[in-house]
Amino acid sequence: MRYVLNIKECEFLGSGHEGSVYLTPEGFALKVFYKKKNADAEVNILEKVKDSRFFPKVLFIAGNMVLREYVEGDNLHKFLKEHGLSYNLSCEIIDLIEDFKKLGFKRLNIRNAHIFVCKDNKIQIIDPREPYKKSTPYPKDIIKILVKLNLFDNFLKHLLSYKPHLLSYWISGYNYFINFSKKRRHAHKRIC
Repeated sequence: MRYVLNIKECEFLGSGHEGSVYLTPEGFALKVFYKKKNADAEVNILEKVKDSRFFPKVLFIAGNMVLREYVEGDNLHKFLKEHGLSYNLSCEIIDLIEDFKKLGFKRLNIRNAHIFVCKDNKIQIIDPREPYKKSTPYPKDIIKILVKLNLFDNFLKHLLSYKPHLLSYWISGYNYFINFSKKRRHAHKRIC
């Protein structure tokens, strides 16, 4: 069976650093990369994590285009701002980072724009970038969102109920985030 895709029939969703994303009439995400090597790199990562429930599945790659499952929902910050932090969503965040560790990711940080909370309060990640190269031992962007929205204390309470043995990891992550923020502010003051 041959699949013919007419990009004119797709809904433009947005563009970013590496290319543009469209929603196909069938409900899949079509990513058109500026460079074929970036398409290959993303597919390579998604193939390595294909057994993880946190990532969309790749349907096919053709040149610089990748067709994958569409991830629908709000980014983490927007969702938390509108709905707050439930126990179940805290567990999802914890399980996400633990899954990253099991997958051997060196980069445990993921940008807010790439974390989606779907209708069923399950998390999906799009655009995993360099998870095996760049080392970031803590999810500082998730911690930043929780701190900014005054939800980090609630998150720690949920963590204590769900997986208390991870408390020191998340406290260390909080300290990492605070130190990182101080260094950035200090560097910014020197530049200005």
